[in-house]
Amino acid sequence: MTEANGSETLASVLVRRARQASDGRLVLDAASGLVVGALAIAFRPPAWPVVLSAAVSILAFGSWGISDRTLRDMEAGSRGAQALRALCVALAALGALGVVALAATTMAFALGTWVS
Repeated sequence: MTEANGSETLASVLVRRARQASDGRLVLDAASGLVVGALAIAFRPPAWPVVLSAAVSILAFGSWGISDRTLRDMEAGSRGAQALRALCVALAALGALGVVALAATTMAFALGTWVS
């Protein structure tokens, strides 16, 4: 998962960090992403799309870490392992979407009315 020049990719760094994190840290990440995202939707403060997209990314990271850890403890060919593998893929896609949305909403908020 590393490039030819030896530098790590973002994905490999995130995988390593999630696998090294404690169970409690992953639960805290998932729960805080969920709560902050729900509050952003409920109260819609200024720049709430930026807050929401960051919260989705954190929620996906924590949930992926928990799912990956559970998957590694399961029997490889079981039906539950297949479902968890699909969940891990979906959470990775959600996290990537959250990061893209974070970049886009941050740019939109920063530019504001500059672009007419």
